[in-house]
Amino acid sequence: MDLGGIEGPGFCCLSRFFGKGAGFVPRIKVPMQRIQMSEFSVYLQQRPGELAGVLDAAKVAGVRISSISTTEYQDRGCVRLLGTPEQSLRSMCESLVDAGIGPIVEAPVVGVSVENRPGMIRDLSVLMADNRINIRYCYLIPSAEGIDGAVCVLRFDEHDQAMDLIDAADWPAAEQLDELVSESDVNSAGESAA
Repeated sequence: MDLGGIEGPGFCCLSRFFGKGAGFVPRIKVPMQRIQMSEFSVYLQQRPGELAGVLDAAKVAGVRISSISTTEYQDRGCVRLLGTPEQSLRSMCESLVDAGIGPIVEAPVVGVSVENRPGMIRDLSVLMADNRINIRYCYLIPSAEGIDGAVCVLRFDEHDQAMDLIDAADWPAAEQLDELVSESDVNSAGESAA
């Protein structure tokens, strides 16, 4: 079976669904639900109470935190926040910097719907790789304002180019993709038997 240069278990070639040499050109036009957001990365000291202080400040500022992601960065903690109202979150972060907390980095991110779209994150990753756009990181959140269901939040090195690609791509609906996979499985089974 041609895997388009990728081999091994768990890998699937898009050309299997969309035609050999087609690149990422799905045949079924379905707009992807997406939303642009500002993410705030707060770098904290590794000591008790730092995260609690940030979340208390958000509560006092009237910010509804919709996503929190924490990780270590060198000897510090990195807390990535999404919330509404965004301007209140921005003002809160500016107040934290004034109080000596940080640094704090504001960055554009995009949330894309992955609800009922198996393989969507892989497809999006392949689209970006084919166009030489780096995905710095991604994580899943249960929902975002304006998007139904689960959302993958992504940060790109070339944000504007990535947005243009997402907007220009035609994405298969989950039901239509299932039909293509079923047809492909039947064809593969016939080839195996031969």
